Amino acid sequence: MSDFFVRLFKKYSRLFFVLLCLPGLMFNPGSSFAANNNNNEAARIAPPLKTLMRGFKPADKSEAQVLLRKTDVYIDAQLMSHATSYVAVYINSDEAVRDYSQISVSFNSFYEDIKLEFAHVRTPDGQLDSIKADATQIQSPTDENFYHDRKELLFSLPNVRKGSVIEFQYRYTDTKKMVPNQWFDSFSFHWWEDRAAGQGSRADAILTSELNITAPVGITLFSSGVTAYPITQKRSEKDQQQTITWTGKNIAKIELQSDMPREHDYAPYLRVATTDKWNDVARWADGLVEPHLLSDAALAQIVTDIKKTALTPEAKVKAVYQTIQDRIRYVFAHVGRGGYEPHDTTDILKNGYGDCKDQTVLAVKLLRDLGIKADPALIVTRGRGIPDMAIPGISFDHMIVHIPAQNGLQEIWMDTTGETSLYPGFSVGIEGQPALVVNEQSKQISVLPNLGPNKHFAHLELVFDKFDGQNAQASFKLTFGGLYEQRLRSMWQYSRERDKYFRELIGQIYNAAEVIELSTSNADNLWQPFVINGRFAFTKVWGGDKEPINYAFSITQLTNLFADLRNLHKPADRKQPYVNDPGYSLQTRVVFNSPSVKHQLRIKTRGANIDNPFYKLVQTGTEEPQRYIMEQNLILKANRIELTNYADFYKKTEELLDSTDWTLAYEYDAAAADIAALQNNGKNDIASLIALSKLQIKNGDYRKALETAQTAVTTAPNSAEAHYQLGLALGYTHQFKESDTAFKKAEALGYKL
Repeated sequence: MSDFFVRLFKKYSRLFFVLLCLPGLMFNPGSSFAANNNNNEAARIAPPLKTLMRGFKPADKSEAQVLLRKTDVYIDAQLMSHATSYVAVYINSDEAVRDYSQISVSFNSFYEDIKLEFAHVRTPDGQLDSIKADATQIQSPTDENFYHDRKELLFSLPNVRKGSVIEFQYRYTDTKKMVPNQWFDSFSFHWWEDRAAGQGSRADAILTSELNITAPVGITLFSSGVTAYPITQKRSEKDQQQTITWTGKNIAKIELQSDMPREHDYAPYLRVATTDKWNDVARWADGLVEPHLLSDAALAQIVTDIKKTALTPEAKVKAVYQTIQDRIRYVFAHVGRGGYEPHDTTDILKNGYGDCKDQTVLAVKLLRDLGIKADPALIVTRGRGIPDMAIPGISFDHMIVHIPAQNGLQEIWMDTTGETSLYPGFSVGIEGQPALVVNEQSKQISVLPNLGPNKHFAHLELVFDKFDGQNAQASFKLTFGGLYEQRLRSMWQYSRERDKYFRELIGQIYNAAEVIELSTSNADNLWQPFVINGRFAFTKVWGGDKEPINYAFSITQLTNLFADLRNLHKPADRKQPYVNDPGYSLQTRVVFNSPSVKHQLRIKTRGANIDNPFYKLVQTGTEEPQRYIMEQNLILKANRIELTNYADFYKKTEELLDSTDWTLAYEYDAAAADIAALQNNGKNDIASLIALSKLQIKNGDYRKALETAQTAVTTAPNSAEAHYQLGLALGYTHQFKESDTAFKKAEALGYKL
């Protein structure tokens, strides 16, 4: 997408995809209410800083290096756990100073109690400074319409400068079980630090990263593989306790880049659980949902009303979608519930609001009461990437409705959370992502469908249709599908200055033009896609009646707006594979009208077709009376481009952006003007028709000359000159036998050959 489009999308991104309604409870370094002072400091799980620093030499050009990242986890016989984590980081740049001066860690207060045990800074001159008592703060997220148990600790470290070493240690303790009789967690071997001013995250190089999990020997632990990284694993037993240790040495910095793969294998992650069966998770989630599928008179009345008008399974599903959209406003209000347990369906209907799981369970209840098989489905959205799902875990952050294929219905994944979203609400935010259907029989992870480029599209129809003096106008219509429909619909719904934003947005198609009219349709329509209509005004683009008018169009006028191809990393700077997913298409149909019948078309340059592993561009042009129609279809193919192929991709992209434009002109033609004068004089006398046919032959328009001569003969069947003109026209169209007949008729009527 263009910078402009990306900027607008980010500004309204929470409104585009209201997905993150389940606080996925993966292991997250905890927080605290205050740090202990040095006199009452908790026991360290790491060696003293002096020991860690012994022999350490900062790497050249490194902004920061993590000296040690260590976590000790203890699981008891009841599968409750507590963990202590230690982090020490050498700061070697001003940018790292900004990022590491304030540490942010989050936790779920419903399940965890977390305490910061100490935090120190070793200054460049060797002095040790400790965190101040007033430098910590517990915060609750302040997002509008979001009220939940997720909290965040911020603590500020004193005197962080280039050459400093920071260290801190925190401890979290389970206070409630999420899944009875099971234990799950996931760990990163890097320390992920938020960048200053909300500019993403960083994961610096690690000298040593160590994870120790201790549990009774009777507990079986399953873990994912990390063999792709320099990480070793060992197991030991002592006093009926087992300890599994994973140790990584010299783990490289993670270079986060745009359009990198969503899979988590770009960095070493570990998932550990006491089960290797997803059915255990599905049955747990089903146990949270089923008790809340209740009915009352109000809910039963909705079912009765739907049955009166919805006579097919598809109509019933659509009616349920409409009901949720009309009656349940999206609000996340789940303090004290842990994030995965919905409210009673009767209360959801009565309250008129709910989050994703509330909307889902109400939809499931209505569908089942209508005789449609349906289940909730837990989703990992694109914002979470794609974790390694080989080992079960609780990393889901969204819930939608799964309707399996059944009599009268194909499989449907229905998401009701987007306000007035196009049915069935299936958005790019969940496309191709892992899902767990919630019922007692579910045993494996599903993958949500990937939609093709024909479903994700922007189509521009542009017609140059008005000429006034030196000025011209063109009407436009933009239709959308998939990701473009979802984003632009949401931008229109929620932007306070939407007319201004959209005029600026669409104005990028022709920077020299002004958008003088703008209207939309279907912004609130659940069944029809969002459409934008309007007009461009071009000033001083034509010299007037006898001057040519020049037209031009390039596929880049769409890619600059709806793709992000001009901001690719240069091959030397690309560190991660490049992913275009989903694939999408950009289409145009441009009608270049002649300003008058006195102007003739001249094609100057034609756009070329392109077909390679990354792009397919098909361009056609068709001449019609007094207009030329140009059509383009650019498919940006879904692709994962490894670093070995990135240079070729970059080159092919440059070739696409530099490809030949369409340029054409309608130029004033004296002969055409004479023809127009004859055609427009309103006379159908024989002399005018013969003169027009002669002029058409002179201009090489033999087909029209023949038509005119035939009209002349019909008008004056005894005109010798008309038959002679018909003979000429027939000869120029290679109808020689008929031509001879016409000449003989002319001679018989007295024409002197």
